[in-house]
Amino acid sequence: MCDTFCLPFGYNDDNGTYFAKNSDRSPNEPHVVIYVPEKHHPTGAAVACTYISIPQVEHTHSVILCKPSWIWGAEMGVNDAQVAIGNEAVFTKTKRGDPALTGMDLLRLALERADTAKAAIEIMVTLLETYGQGGNCGFDHPFFYDNSFMAADPKEAYILETSGKNYAVARANGRCAISNRLSIATEHEARAGIEDGGDFSRRYTEPVYSFFSAAHKRRQQVMDKLPASKSTADLFSILRSHEQSDDGKEFVRGSVKSVCMHGGGLIGDHTTGSLVAVLRQDKPATLWVTGASTPCISAFKPVFFGSDAAPVFTDPEKSKIYWLKREHLHRAVIAGLVDPAALRERIKILETHWLAQERQIIDNAGSGVIPDAEALHILSREASEQEQSLIDEFTVTDWNKLPGRVSYGKYWRKKNAALGGAGN
Repeated sequence: MCDTFCLPFGYNDDNGTYFAKNSDRSPNEPHVVIYVPEKHHPTGAAVACTYISIPQVEHTHSVILCKPSWIWGAEMGVNDAQVAIGNEAVFTKTKRGDPALTGMDLLRLALERADTAKAAIEIMVTLLETYGQGGNCGFDHPFFYDNSFMAADPKEAYILETSGKNYAVARANGRCAISNRLSIATEHEARAGIEDGGDFSRRYTEPVYSFFSAAHKRRQQVMDKLPASKSTADLFSILRSHEQSDDGKEFVRGSVKSVCMHGGGLIGDHTTGSLVAVLRQDKPATLWVTGASTPCISAFKPVFFGSDAAPVFTDPEKSKIYWLKREHLHRAVIAGLVDPAALRERIKILETHWLAQERQIIDNAGSGVIPDAEALHILSREASEQEQSLIDEFTVTDWNKLPGRVSYGKYWRKKNAALGGAGN
């Protein structure tokens, strides 16, 4: 389960597009953030995706990917052309096919190959038509689904929704959001498996899983908040938001109704990583990345292409260790060993400083002037160090000692036992 949304050009504080996404996965599934440099490939080369290999292209862009540790593809990411993409699991009436490209594979392939959001959509459509989509995407249990995507660049954004090899494409006009159900009705400008003017969502939505995913409620929460959103901090707030009945109870019960999703009891998914990307027409993009689960108690750190600071790594194993250390802190909050209010207050102080510093560097460059790259990289390194000091301060060794709380406590004790093995 996930939520993706954007504030396109003209709706925010920058000359570009704001893009944001939470990745909701199994709570024990490490979410790694990696940098992959651009590369020129020899003629006839192949790329090994999660389940199949396909021909490689001559040149691939450098990318920053936020992804499950065990899958080749990614849940969300940005490339050096300032194209951002996020994907959503959707539940459709199309029968499951053989392992092929996963939705996350399609996303990564498009980021590595596209110069614009429109080109990214076209690349994913071509790959879908050629190879199809399919394969288990569950970490600790089988999980199969089709996919929807939001692709954005500094000038525009598009939505692609799929059901098997059938698809619909719509240009995002104004503020927009997608979640875990089909949402394109008749407004598609490109399509397959549906006639011009046909209702794609109505024809292909599987109603049961789509309903119990609570995707309609989460998407509506986002859409209700977007009109009042103009700044990067506003997008942080949306990614951290809880449905009214969940607010204040997020560490005592699970719920799929909140954008900041918390697992527990019967709820199997949890927000494992978060990204906000500021895509600018005339200046470098800023990526704000948690590299951690549970954004309501995690810090968004500024990241830039060319930076060498966490939470972005070139080594996935180092990124996994980084994620696990912060996950132990999250489990300590569940156990009542760390005060989430105190942690949030300290995070707010740090983020306020980082946002002000980033804004000063970007704005001081002036219109049409490229900001000082070294100043941006220094900010990224300082933010990484300051957040690490905060994590060290709040870390406790007995994070996995969770008291009994009926099904909720049983759920997390089981997860803690498995996570402890992954972290050793």
